[in-house]
Amino acid sequence: MKPVCFFGAWDPGYPRNRILRAGLEHAGLEVLEVRVRERRALFRYPALARAFHAAGRASGTLLVPEFRHKDMPLARLLRGSRALVFDPLVSRHDTLVDDWELHARGSLQARWNLAIDRRALALADLVLCDTWAHGALYQTLGVPRARLERVLVGAEARFFELPPPPAAEPVTIVYVGGFLPLHGTTTIVEALARLEREPAVPSYRARLVGRGIEAEAARARARELGVTRVEFAGPVPYSESEAALATAHIALGAFGAGAKAGRVIPHKVWQALAAGRAVVTGDGDGVREVFEPERELLVVPRGDAAAQAAALARLVRDAPQREGLGRCGRTRAQAVGSAAAVGASLRAALEKHGALR
Repeated sequence: MKPVCFFGAWDPGYPRNRILRAGLEHAGLEVLEVRVRERRALFRYPALARAFHAAGRASGTLLVPEFRHKDMPLARLLRGSRALVFDPLVSRHDTLVDDWELHARGSLQARWNLAIDRRALALADLVLCDTWAHGALYQTLGVPRARLERVLVGAEARFFELPPPPAAEPVTIVYVGGFLPLHGTTTIVEALARLEREPAVPSYRARLVGRGIEAEAARARARELGVTRVEFAGPVPYSESEAALATAHIALGAFGAGAKAGRVIPHKVWQALAAGRAVVTGDGDGVREVFEPERELLVVPRGDAAAQAAALARLVRDAPQREGLGRCGRTRAQAVGSAAAVGASLRAALEKHGALR
């Protein structure tokens, strides 16, 4: 059986890469690495080429991990007869233009990122998508359905190993994340402001853990609305993120109003489900592909602070429902999103497309 070689300037600490690697090892496959830290293509390409040839044993499938669209042309050049698999995880145009709004639609930068998307996706023999809803976007970028396979994001073992939520009050609502537009953190703050005004809500507290491009906007919105029962806890290392979830009874997912939030199931949602916490997240085709609302998690219209506040009030009041959601969510996440389950689905995708022969 040929090994799978992770290729490019990828981040070995990023959850998607850690889970895929662990999953392949669970599935009985050898995993090799050809990786450099250099981000500038002028220096990165020669360094990657040298590392590839020095590896010697990189004779199996080449897998270019998340966000490394710009490494696909070199991977294609070096691959020889090897199968080339791309796990983009995102579209650059979708993220930078539509989600983050860093570039105006139709601008030179927008067109450039769209061209990078199309070129990188076209070079792969097999493209992985984290949900079929996200895969549909890749199809609009030129990927035939026959070259797409879904491999869910899942969660690492340490999240599944967390003990149940604390028995003592107050009920704790926790957000752990990068304050991305996808997450809708200003909507979260607005929902927490509404929750403070809900009558007869038992004792609770809210903690927003992390930092990112919308963190200051969320803090400013909290000050503007006079929110008093929320703590901005600041960032934690990824290696300690499960400790932040350990204090939670209720975990917050992604509520951004943009289309991307409806297509994906972010790591933070998988991790909270794996931890057995009651999860509230934004509705969308992506989450409904995998999870059953009202049984395994609660979903609310994205960008709707009133609906989010109502869902939170419901869970703060109802401990049995919190426990039921946490139990069923963890069971489902274990079945389809453990490293073993993710690895099995990735191996099946590689075998289906002849990448391991």
